[in-house]
Amino acid sequence: MIPMKYIILSLGGSVVNPGKFDNSFLTSFSEMIEKYAKKYMFVIVVGGGNVAREYISYARNNGLDEYNLDYIGILGTRMNAMIVYSHFQKYENSCYSEHFYDKKCEILITGGTVPGHTTDAVSMLAAEYYKSKKVINVTSVGGIYDSDPKINKNAKLIELIDYESLLKMFYSEKSNAGPNLVLDLLSLKIAERSSIEIDVVGKDIKNIENAINGEKFQGTVVKKI
Repeated sequence: MIPMKYIILSLGGSVVNPGKFDNSFLTSFSEMIEKYAKKYMFVIVVGGGNVAREYISYARNNGLDEYNLDYIGILGTRMNAMIVYSHFQKYENSCYSEHFYDKKCEILITGGTVPGHTTDAVSMLAAEYYKSKKVINVTSVGGIYDSDPKINKNAKLIELIDYESLLKMFYSEKSNAGPNLVLDLLSLKIAERSSIEIDVVGKDIKNIENAINGEKFQGTVVKKI
């Protein structure tokens, strides 16, 4: 039996390190999470971001197979997760683990687990394990758009979308290691089977806090409509 409400956060690697480590964001983020650690239990799953993609790209060009490319990505996520944990280690009830289920603490930080599972998928599995009906996905983009906002300045934010509609947007994507997507197909299928709401938000701390507390936030809600 899960004694407290668990909040699952998927923290994008590009949020942690958009080119260099974002100390200001990570400090503010850790302080905000610690503020709620007596009210909620947190599982923070950290992505690999640009560092993992760079290593994957280099190794792929040398002919490395997809399984081992995935493992390179996992190592990248774990390095980023340790960086995030360094902002929490002063909090005695925080911990780092290579698995989301084998340590019990108020704030658990982890990365990737096994090849074939992105950190988005890991966050959805964590939500199933801890019986949480919501995952907060913190991205550098800050939501789901009708086209790539990094390319199209007129891209429109989709504030509410169901699983089926979003899945259709991704079926054409190739599922190789290290895809640069807001969400991936596996994470969406896991969310769909367990009716897990996904709140996609940006790096604004107050916005993330609103999502944690079930208040209105700027971003995208993915759920059954």
